[in-house]
Amino acid sequence: MSIDFTGQVAIVTGAGGGMGRAYSLELARRGASIIVNDYGGGVLGEQNGTAGPAEAVAGEIEAAGGRAVANSLAVGTAVNARAIVQTALDAYGRVDILINNAGTGIAGPFTAHEDEAIERHYATNLIGGHHLMRAAWPHMADRGYGRILNVSSNGALGVGGNAPYGAAKAGMLGLTLDAAIEGKPLGILVNAVMPTSFSRLVEQIPDPAAVAWFRDNLQPEQVAAAMAWFLSPACTETGRILLTGGGRLSSLVFAETGEMFDRSIQAETVGERIREVLDETTLTPVHTQAEAGARYFRHMPWKADQAPDFGPDVRRG
Repeated sequence: MSIDFTGQVAIVTGAGGGMGRAYSLELARRGASIIVNDYGGGVLGEQNGTAGPAEAVAGEIEAAGGRAVANSLAVGTAVNARAIVQTALDAYGRVDILINNAGTGIAGPFTAHEDEAIERHYATNLIGGHHLMRAAWPHMADRGYGRILNVSSNGALGVGGNAPYGAAKAGMLGLTLDAAIEGKPLGILVNAVMPTSFSRLVEQIPDPAAVAWFRDNLQPEQVAAAMAWFLSPACTETGRILLTGGGRLSSLVFAETGEMFDRSIQAETVGERIREVLDETTLTPVHTQAEAGARYFRHMPWKADQAPDFGPDVRRG
């Protein structure tokens, strides 16, 4: 199998360095034309944007014989999202791939940050990706083809001292899973990745030894290489949450633990049977709301034709 993107157009946000640059170079070397988007601001949310990072990566691609256009608009607003997609349409006439990679960090105690900093963080890490998907979606649907990769983080599972970051990255998972269901009949496949890699955020770690370890052992190029297949025409998977770094690749699923069922449930009953509920010895993967609903309603004393219709499970079709 040879993965080739000749003739395709990819928008990569946060592409002025780190993993965004790696995605851009990987797709470009395989034939894609790239919109290199990067606001050029600080990775901790500083508002000091410059076109330099995007232009540098676009220049790097062109120097290697590829095609690229730099774009330095900040993600986070619907207006900018439409303008970024329009850049791809004006330059190349189409958009096939969207990688929502742009992100900032905002670590600190739960009440540490100013209102504006919290809102700006959500705009960059979640709302901007949503707007870009909305802007690209009609063009992908019209052609019956699209590949979207939303960059989440294992920070969505909880870190401590990173509530806005964890919440925004968890939001990317819900955005991915819902869009995957709607997109599959249209030919638009949507997946998410939780990468473990050296990045511009990792460079902010105050321990130089830790930064050096990430740089030496977890190169962003390994993430881009692993994700290239999921962005290609060869991919048929959608609604997946991928974990990758250092050459490793796996997927994350939601799962239900054990359960109790008591139509006359009371707080006291829950206390008595909580171990049954939290039993993790047998886990049942749940991929969609349809599957979750089916598990829930199997206990109910209704006839099959009376149960709510949660729709098909199109993720694994």
